[in-house]
Amino acid sequence: MHHLFEALPCEKRALFLRTALNKALISSLLHLLEVAEDVFSPETYQRSLEKLRSLNPEKKFSSFLYALNTAFSQAIMKEDIEKIQIIVQNIIENRFQIEGINFLSVKDIPPYYCELFEQSSSFEIPGGATFTGSSPAGHQRIKSLFQQGLDLISKSCEDLYKEIQVFLGEILTFDSPQMKYGSSFNLFGLIYIRETFPFDTIADVVDALAHETGHIHLYSLSADDPLVLNPPEERYPAPLRKDLRPLIGIYHASFVVSRVLYALRALYRHKLLSEDDQTRCATLIEEYKLKYTLGLETIQKHAKMTSLGQDILNSTMKLAS
Repeated sequence: MHHLFEALPCEKRALFLRTALNKALISSLLHLLEVAEDVFSPETYQRSLEKLRSLNPEKKFSSFLYALNTAFSQAIMKEDIEKIQIIVQNIIENRFQIEGINFLSVKDIPPYYCELFEQSSSFEIPGGATFTGSSPAGHQRIKSLFQQGLDLISKSCEDLYKEIQVFLGEILTFDSPQMKYGSSFNLFGLIYIRETFPFDTIADVVDALAHETGHIHLYSLSADDPLVLNPPEERYPAPLRKDLRPLIGIYHASFVVSRVLYALRALYRHKLLSEDDQTRCATLIEEYKLKYTLGLETIQKHAKMTSLGQDILNSTMKLAS
């Protein structure tokens, strides 16, 4: 069945993967509740059970339910009763079943969500990241740009657009001097974007959408299969980063670059852009062709992949060629 899991976007595959991951998430949270049952009142325990059992795994979950699951597991390992109680209260009080793609600002989400976001988004930044005040104008700018980007993808690359609609549930804006945009397994289904990030053209926005939703796609697969078996201590030159990266990071880069190339080529063919943006799109395509080749060479030379990991890598060549 490995041929079902490839780089080419597919709505039905995305629905299958998202549903499986959502079911695993609910099972994990129910198990954690059972382990920690003694630290709650019977009423609190029952309310949290009812909340989780009411969720439909075939629909989208807020990314913060995934973040709460990670925090819950860590709190139990540390026997942090106060943190466990905070997490369960958040499960009871907040809404996790969502529709469509929701645009959020860090200033509008619950304080504990901000804490979870900072932990999940800045773990690779030495010393962490500094988050500053979010502005309504900055949030609206990103919302407008990404709505335009989604509209262009819907008109030029329908299969990718349908897959994005399955995987992407939330776009969160923030401001921080150390970060630009990204995604995280612990915030599955969310893209976070610095409000002041200088997207040069709408082609760059399409690039960002295809890039980050490509990561989300791989997160859904790597929950059950590591894809790459090399230890994280092994580091190699990366196509998208200046620092040396573990091979799973370079594998991710190769996958998402193939998907960016797929999206940008479709956008270029449909001629939906202004002349300047069309030129920018062509430039990005040439740059990413080179970056894909560099990443692929590193993976082929050094990576020890699972059977699924190899199949998916092979399929990226079709998109990138």
